[in-house]
Amino acid sequence: MQYTGVIKFISPKEEVGANGLVKQTVVLEEVTDREFKGWLAVDFFKEKTELLDGIKTGDTVTAYINTRVNESKTQAGRFFNSISCWKLEKGEGSSSSKGGNDDLPF
Repeated sequence: MQYTGVIKFISPKEEVGANGLVKQTVVLEEVTDREFKGWLAVDFFKEKTELLDGIKTGDTVTAYINTRVNESKTQAGRFFNSISCWKLEKGEGSSSSKGGNDDLPF
């Protein structure tokens, strides 16, 4: 599954759980012409946090994501969604895109 959006927030890296799993969260605002745009929080785990190197707030990206549902370990019958990213592509309209405007005559 993929989701294209503008990065609105990038959390600092944090260690979670007893094993010290490294996690980083990004919030994306969908790219659409609708009046009310959706937002999506996407998690990056372990070495996938390196995909965020060079990415800044305001960049347009396409996140390739996996969605899962998990049951709470402390409360049976209570579920929550987990959205994690395994690939990230920077869009053309990103403020930090490399290359610039190569078709200029000078």
